Amino acid sequence: MTRARRTTRHLLVLTLAVAALTLAQARQSAAPARRIAVFGSSVANGTGDDLGKEGYTGRLRELLAPRGWEVLNQSRGGDNTLAMAPRFEPAGEPKPNVRYLLPVNPGYVLLGLSLGNEGIQNGTSTAEKDAIYRQFESGMRRFVERSRQHHIVPIITLCYTRNDFTPVEYEYTRRMNLAINAWDVPSVNFLGAVDDGTGKWAKGFWHDSLHPNAAGHAELVRTFVPTLFEALEQGKPAPKRSTAAGFARLEGGAAISFAPEDSMHPFAFGFTVRLAGARSGESSVAEIRGSTLTATTGMKSETRGGGRGTLEFETTTLTSAAPFSATIVVQNGMWTYKAADGSVVQSHVKADGRAHRLFVSHYTARAETLFFVDGVLAGRTAERLEPKLFSLGGPRDADFKDLLIYRSALNADEIAALESGRLLQASLEVYSPLADEEIRSRNSVANLAQSLTSAKVGPGGVVHIDK
Repeated sequence: MTRARRTTRHLLVLTLAVAALTLAQARQSAAPARRIAVFGSSVANGTGDDLGKEGYTGRLRELLAPRGWEVLNQSRGGDNTLAMAPRFEPAGEPKPNVRYLLPVNPGYVLLGLSLGNEGIQNGTSTAEKDAIYRQFESGMRRFVERSRQHHIVPIITLCYTRNDFTPVEYEYTRRMNLAINAWDVPSVNFLGAVDDGTGKWAKGFWHDSLHPNAAGHAELVRTFVPTLFEALEQGKPAPKRSTAAGFARLEGGAAISFAPEDSMHPFAFGFTVRLAGARSGESSVAEIRGSTLTATTGMKSETRGGGRGTLEFETTTLTSAAPFSATIVVQNGMWTYKAADGSVVQSHVKADGRAHRLFVSHYTARAETLFFVDGVLAGRTAERLEPKLFSLGGPRDADFKDLLIYRSALNADEIAALESGRLLQASLEVYSPLADEEIRSRNSVANLAQSLTSAKVGPGGVVHIDK
């Protein structure tokens, strides 16, 4: 072979090698496929769904399919972090009828496990429960790391309820959820949808002690921010608490509002507000509008296999009723929540010219609204709401900052975490510091949450006050 031919051949081999490497690098850097694998245990698998719609996984598929997303169910009943780990990828020849993760080539994975399956309720001492807690935490971290090593974007569903939980297991569940909320991974707050306030399923929303019924699964899927996956696809970073100074002053009327594009049930609506001086009369600073919901509860029965007899359970159907308007007001000089039926939850905190943090946290399933002022529960009221508009506005000298809207209710622990300066990202759809350099009428305000929606400025002047 001549030197020229050898040189040509070497150049060809080198060219092909470079092309192959470039192609491999391009594939690695390409955006993940629009395929979401739900990788979890029985609740993720759809157990308890008496309508046979594959639980929250099937409903998530229905929600995202019109947006061009594919949702696969790679879950298996009974799994915990230890049992699910071998299903991440096959060791050698794949076993038949096993739902592995990697072979379905997802771009995103929804990790859906719980402390219940991990066995937190079986620990007979604090030391045993702590060990189970740490096992779950480290197992979930490994799933996140392994997913990212394979260029799969992870999302976590936070821990949820079980009817065999005592106050001890409920405390571990809330603690784990706060811990995951601090990780650099998106999450979805299931507990804020179905919690009855003691760590058990809300009445009428469970199939058996371990699983939600169809109504419960429907509430779980509503805690997903509908545009979360598009935001991740576009590389929108995890939200961080803004350190910007100053407030947005709303010059009369409902100047900043947010209308959810998809149905919302549980929610939390919060902001910081400052009024110039004390108030004696009644002044509204925020409003929630939508429809009240009527709940109809009936009994269902199922014949269980294996000669286990019949299972009977309650199920709740929610239907829209009358329009409502609920407001946060200054009444008798105190920060107050006026509920949809006109009832009043009054705090003992004065609207005294200082900045105050106000939160309305609503649990649709258990039909209860909590009102927090400066991190402290002011009171609660019974109501069941489907919000369709959140707005800020009121007196001409009302100053606002840090608008937060979640697609899940928040409990006292979560409100306390926010009050301490943390930012919780689970099910967060809107986080607007209201520190935009310029806030114009009929424009959107900046939204740092991992979503593609935003609050908008309506008629009326808005100015930024740097103090």
